[in-house]
Amino acid sequence: MAWVAVDKDGRECIYQFRPKRGNNQFIPLYEYSMCMALPKGSIKKLIGRDLTWQDEPVELKEE
Repeated sequence: MAWVAVDKDGRECIYQFRPKRGNNQFIPLYEYSMCMALPKGSIKKLIGRDLTWQDEPVELKEE
């Protein structure tokens, strides 16, 4: 499934695979994997809570 995370500057992103933490942003785990910026507030709508840079990425699971 997909993963969501928030960069140090507050940018919300969704990743194909679990990202790894860089200095200021999360980085796709594999060179060929995809990520996309999301509108602010999207992660809260998807998982029901806010994420910050201090939080680990969260995996989105099917219901």
